[in-house]
Amino acid sequence: MEDKTIHSKIIKQVCKEILIPIGVFQKGTSRIYLDDNDYFFTVIEFQPSSWDRGTYLNIGITFLWGDNQPDILGFGFSRQVASRYGKFIRYENEVQFRNEIIKLVSIAKEEILFYRKLRSIEFAKNWMIDYIKNFKEKKYERFGLAIANICVLNNDKKMAKFYYEKYHKDRNTEVQMNYDKLSKEYLVSNIKTTRKMWHSKSSMKKMPISTIYDS
Repeated sequence: MEDKTIHSKIIKQVCKEILIPIGVFQKGTSRIYLDDNDYFFTVIEFQPSSWDRGTYLNIGITFLWGDNQPDILGFGFSRQVASRYGKFIRYENEVQFRNEIIKLVSIAKEEILFYRKLRSIEFAKNWMIDYIKNFKEKKYERFGLAIANICVLNNDKKMAKFYYEKYHKDRNTEVQMNYDKLSKEYLVSNIKTTRKMWHSKSSMKKMPISTIYDS
């Protein structure tokens, strides 16, 4: 009898070979892998399809400062449109699928190692400000709040205020601006609270301890 879950087992095995050794951990028994970078997770999702065996690859950042739905592993930022990397990989046979998954997981590894550079708040601020120059429309709506918060963590209140105001202007929500949120103490407290929430989940037992935010 054919194993209907062989494709998921191959994904897990390849991730165990390539991602786990560099410090990435699996969320429970899911097809989601996480790289903990203190104030954000890099989320690697091998998204299944409802119509065929195989996988999509989605990669992006979930920031942990607790805005909106802190218990959702969304993609608050990604270097790819809609966080999607490549096309759907369909399972045809074990050899074919494993070879394609190795390529896909190798791409994930490269992105994980890049995003780790954003652990440096100074690098994150400078890189993201430069990155959004590639976008013409609604770039502040997409990235303004993240950059504002990174500027806050970097003790750059002037730049934080600039991007915070641009973010609300793009969203037409100036009336909702709350400058109290442009506080390092506020953000750090939120990050600590969000991390504590994630640590409490049974599926996150492998989540590392942050020397910065888990003390």
